Amino acid sequence: MCKLFDEWRNEIKDYCRQQGLNFDTAEKLSQSWNKNTVALSYRDPSKGSNGLLDDTPCPLVLLIRREKNGKLVFEQTEHTKKYLA
Repeated sequence: MCKLFDEWRNEIKDYCRQQGLNFDTAEKLSQSWNKNTVALSYRDPSKGSNGLLDDTPCPLVLLIRREKNGKLVFEQTEHTKKYLA
């Protein structure tokens, strides 16, 4: 589990509620992160679990980043509604 996601949990939950997105589903998505960004992506369980050995890209569902002013910025993709609505 991503520490940043846990730290930002309430803000992410509020955003999901405001946008009509399912937070419970969002927190179960695959998470990638760096020091100020969290990327939520969908990994198809029917593809197995080859991890890094599987070169099939996971669709990026939601990108979340903390700006220098402290505000979280959310970027939806063409996959957001499909997996979180």
